Amino acid sequence: MRRKGWVDGYDCLIIPHPYPDELLSSWLTRTAFAHGYSLTTFLSLFIKHDGSALSRIDLDFNDTKALISQLASKCHLNVQTLQSLSLRSEEGYLFEGDSATLYPPKQIRKLKDKRTHYGLMFCPKCLAEDSQPYWRKQWRYLFYNACPKHRVFLMDRCWVCYERVRFSKMKPSEEIVYCSRCEHDLRQTLTHPISMEQSFGIQAIEWFEQGLKEGYFEINNTKISSLFVFHVYNLLYYKIASLKDALRFEAFPMIDAYNQLYSKEAHYHSKKATLIYKNFYLTAMIHQLFQNFPINLIQFAKDNNLTHRDFLHSTKIAPFWFKEAIDQSIPLQDTVGRIISENEVKGAIKYLKSIGKNINQKNVADILGCHFTLHKQFVALYKTMALRYGRI
Repeated sequence: MRRKGWVDGYDCLIIPHPYPDELLSSWLTRTAFAHGYSLTTFLSLFIKHDGSALSRIDLDFNDTKALISQLASKCHLNVQTLQSLSLRSEEGYLFEGDSATLYPPKQIRKLKDKRTHYGLMFCPKCLAEDSQPYWRKQWRYLFYNACPKHRVFLMDRCWVCYERVRFSKMKPSEEIVYCSRCEHDLRQTLTHPISMEQSFGIQAIEWFEQGLKEGYFEINNTKISSLFVFHVYNLLYYKIASLKDALRFEAFPMIDAYNQLYSKEAHYHSKKATLIYKNFYLTAMIHQLFQNFPINLIQFAKDNNLTHRDFLHSTKIAPFWFKEAIDQSIPLQDTVGRIISENEVKGAIKYLKSIGKNINQKNVADILGCHFTLHKQFVALYKTMALRYGRI
C-alpha cells in the first residue's frame, strides 16, 4: 500500500500552457485536471499534504512565493511566468502591496466574503471561444463587471442551480467549465447584454483597464500613476455608495438606471446579480468624475453637499494630485464658524416641520448653512434642545 503523498517527490507529468492573463488558480486547476485529480487532491499529493487547507485560501492573492517556486520546479516553468499569474503581480499598479496580509485589497473581489456572495466571475462567451477555457485575471478586479468584447455582464455562478463558481469544488474533467454541483456547462450560461444606453459603463471599464496596463492615467493633461488613481477610485466608490437614494448626479447618463436598481436592491435574493450591476454603475460614475477633472468632481460635490472633510478625512494618505485639487476647489470648513443662536435652531426646526421634511441634525444644519458635525456650537445647541424637549 502506497503511503499518503507518495507522489510528492515527483515532477508533474502534464503541464498545460499558462496564458498571459490567466489566474494562477485557473492554471493550477487545469494542471490538476490534466493529472486526473481535483485541485485539493492534486495539491495534497504533488505540493504539500495540507492541500485542503491550501485550496481554501485565496490562491490568487496569498503570498505564494514558496508555492510558486515549488510549482516552477515541478513543472519546469519559469518562476516569473507563474508569478505573473498571481494577483500579487499587480502590486504597485492596482494596489499598494503588503506581503503580510492574506486578504485582497478593496480593488480585488474577495471570494470568502459572505456579504457579497461572489463566486469566481466569468464571461460565458469568452470561455466558449477559448480553444482551452481558462479564467482571466481581470475578472477578479472590482472595476471589471462586464466584458467589453462581448458587451455582456459577467456571471459568478451557475444559472441552472445557482451554485457559486469555486475551483476547489469542481470535479476533474477535460475542461474547467462545469458546475461543481449540477455539472452544467458554464459556457452555455445565459448572458445579460449591455444595452446602448449602458455603453458608458463599457467605456469606463476599458478606460480603467487601459490605465492599469500602461501603469498610468492621463488626467487633466497630467500623467498620474495607476496606483494613485485606484487609491482615489476606492475613496469615491464608497463615498458614492454611501449616498444611497440621496445621490444627485444629473450629469451621469445612467443615473435613472442606477436609482431603479438601488430601489430594488432590498428585494433581491442573494442569488441575483445585483452587486455586479451596482458595481458596473459605480465604476461608470467614478469614470465620469475623472473626466474633465476636477470640474465634474466639483459639481458633484456641490450637488450632494459634500465637504472637504468628506473627500479627505477617511483616507490617511491621499495622493498629492487629488488632495491638491480638493484643497483648491473645496475649501476647508471652519469648525467654529459664525455664532448660531438657539432661536435660529428653533426657526429651522419650525420651517422643516412646515414643509414636511424630516427633522434631524443634518437637515437643520443645512438650513442654517453650517456643517452638522463640525460646527461645535450648533452640535451643542441641537443636542441640548433634543434633551430638553425629547425627540425633536
